[in-house]
Amino acid sequence: MRSHTPRHLRTAMAAAGLAFVLALPAAQVQASPEGPQLAQSGAATFDDATLKQFAGAAKEIVALRRQYEPALQSAPNEAMASALIEEARALMDKAITDSGMTRERYIEIATAAQTDPALRERIGALLEEE
Repeated sequence: MRSHTPRHLRTAMAAAGLAFVLALPAAQVQASPEGPQLAQSGAATFDDATLKQFAGAAKEIVALRRQYEPALQSAPNEAMASALIEEARALMDKAITDSGMTRERYIEIATAAQTDPALRERIGALLEEE
């Protein structure tokens, strides 16, 4: 029987990637080439409590993605799509702060997880625990 861990990791990384893109203004997303390099140097500093907070927020963000993705795909115009994105961003920020994290810390972990397989595994394990 095949393990479900790879699927959980893909889900977590997709959520983190979407959160990273939707939680930042477009200019910051486009201007982030050095972001992963900075995050790599601090990736080992994430303790389990912080990663549990991240996992909790990531689960909420996955739910938000599932809720908003169909509406975004069928938005009749750019203005409606922009309004939906802003609404989703606000709810993602709330999910992050409700988990006890700052938006900046969440983005730091999400960025680090994109380039650090060990960190992705730790996050995947925490997601499976919840």
